[in-house]
Amino acid sequence: MNSPSRKPAAVRPSAKSPQPLARPLSRRLFAYATMAGAGVAAGTRAAEAEVVYTPTHSNIHFNYPLDLNNDGIPDFRILSSSLSGISYLGVSPIPKGNKIAASVLIRTCSGIGPVTAAALNAGAEIGPGVSFQRSANCMAAGFSGLNYGPWADVKSGYLGFAFVIGGQVHYGWARLYVNQFYCRGCQARLEGYAYETVAGKAIRAGDEGKGADEASVAPGSLGMLALGAPGLDLWKRPKNELAKQ
Repeated sequence: MNSPSRKPAAVRPSAKSPQPLARPLSRRLFAYATMAGAGVAAGTRAAEAEVVYTPTHSNIHFNYPLDLNNDGIPDFRILSSSLSGISYLGVSPIPKGNKIAASVLIRTCSGIGPVTAAALNAGAEIGPGVSFQRSANCMAAGFSGLNYGPWADVKSGYLGFAFVIGGQVHYGWARLYVNQFYCRGCQARLEGYAYETVAGKAIRAGDEGKGADEASVAPGSLGMLALGAPGLDLWKRPKNELAKQ
């Protein structure tokens, strides 16, 4: 009598020791990990930045709504007008509690009053120790040009602001280029603005914050390199090609 047939024992593959990655691949993975960590750190620093800066190059055509913290609610209006040779450049607050750094000069805006919007220099402190007024509206005025007011002889300067976010006072600035001569629609150009995210903390005119560009995905930046292989592919592309996307 034949004995029952037995199934052959399963053949187990012999265990193999892990093989190291090829050196070039290992180096690339290490580089990606390092760059990713740097990108995360840079992004954290940007998120913790206390000064938020918004770059822009916008001509002031009659009425420009300025939204300092970019929440969709205008905080101030910058005004530019010219009619029959009479020119005016000014600024006015919108929500209640918003004010403008004030200047009291002998050579004020003719017929408007002694309190005007100060023309601050770069580095000037804008904070609790500064005089702010809602009525500091006029920057410059005149006939066939800007002949009166603190901005009449200023080519480029800063407006200082105190404005309310959630019931608390914050400080900010706006940089303006001014054309002192008759120039309808181009008497002033806004060249960037910023505000301090910490309530009650002063800001200096022209302060654009720290780390704002470190985490941006720009050619050669840590943010792009942190994307790994796709980032390196973008990094290698010409700048004009990236600009088209």
